[in-house]
Amino acid sequence: MKFDEIFIGDKNKMTALSVCRAADPEVLKPLIRIIEEKGVVCHLVDDQSSLESMLHSLGAGHMIGHAITIHHAADDQEAAVRALELVASRESNILMKGLVPTSILMKEVLKKEYGLIHTRLLSHVALFDMPNYHKAVLLSDAGMNIAPTLDQKGKIIDNALECAHRLGVKRPKVALLSAVDKVTDKMPSTTDAELLAHSGPKNFGFDSTIEGPLQFDVAISEDAARHKGLASEVAGDVDILIAPNIESGNILYKSLVYSAGARVASVITGAKMPIVLTSRADSAEDRYNSINLAMMISK
Repeated sequence: MKFDEIFIGDKNKMTALSVCRAADPEVLKPLIRIIEEKGVVCHLVDDQSSLESMLHSLGAGHMIGHAITIHHAADDQEAAVRALELVASRESNILMKGLVPTSILMKEVLKKEYGLIHTRLLSHVALFDMPNYHKAVLLSDAGMNIAPTLDQKGKIIDNALECAHRLGVKRPKVALLSAVDKVTDKMPSTTDAELLAHSGPKNFGFDSTIEGPLQFDVAISEDAARHKGLASEVAGDVDILIAPNIESGNILYKSLVYSAGARVASVITGAKMPIVLTSRADSAEDRYNSINLAMMISK
């Protein structure tokens, strides 16, 4: 699929966002844009007077009481509770992090009382539009699981596969990344990749082609695979890149954005609804793209 396809669709007609700690211009700007372009509903949780003042200064005061509902919260903990209540009650079907610390919001997400998490693993999924690649590519996990076990890697793959299927990719091609293409006991990421690749699509919830271990250049370049003498169905046509750990995933993520000029959208998957968990360094465009991705994969 193409990256811009995440902006196409009619799911926005059913979308309501719960935004925790929304009183920040960099959080509000992409939300205002989404409302204007797609007519979604936003529940903004934060100090009421601050939100009202910011919305008026951004020319969006007229949206209050219509597309925007303000829910007053005096501190981070109160905001997290209210934002989660809105999702649990189904008044909202997407959760978005504003200026609340990630630890406070995610601790609330994991509480059983909200019924948002069962046996699945939460994982970070990012969709990239790379200038020199012919289609959008998913990367996981660059922001949630630090050193995933073999079992956790399987769940990370499953979450990414579900995301790809919801984006219309019928049989995703998955590359399990490592520093080498051969299995060696000295590098656990290669042995894990071999086990996961050989387990086959039958052990995952969605149809796919899975190969590994593969180096990044082989995954995205058929020429690289040919020069190295590797026969691969995935090489040069990969849909999903699975990083072996958070360090490699995070470095690849930021290299694509800051050095390669890639556009990106990212969400947390594995809960009953997508979670838009952007960082303070993310641009308004990144936040806008991430909301669109969440809308497209929401159930």
